Amino acid sequence: MNAAHANEPTISEPLTWDEIRARYPDQWVCLVEMDRIEEDNFEFRSARVVGHGPTRREPLDQARPFRDVYDTIGHYFTGMHAGPALRSFM
Repeated sequence: MNAAHANEPTISEPLTWDEIRARYPDQWVCLVEMDRIEEDNFEFRSARVVGHGPTRREPLDQARPFRDVYDTIGHYFTGMHAGPALRSFM
């Protein structure tokens, strides 16, 4: 794999929150195509991952190419979080 190919934007298949947490433990993730159970609630049936990493910034950088495609990109932490509630952005 060459360096250019490694930096291409990627999007996962639809995953449940449990699958996302198992695949990306204790990481920050950016999610799109969230099939929400209720419009104003975090719970969703599935979503696609467009960025992930150990820092808050890394998945946001990876999600940048998708900003023109999606109105909403969720930014969440898959591990235990003791800070303020997380929110969707964009």
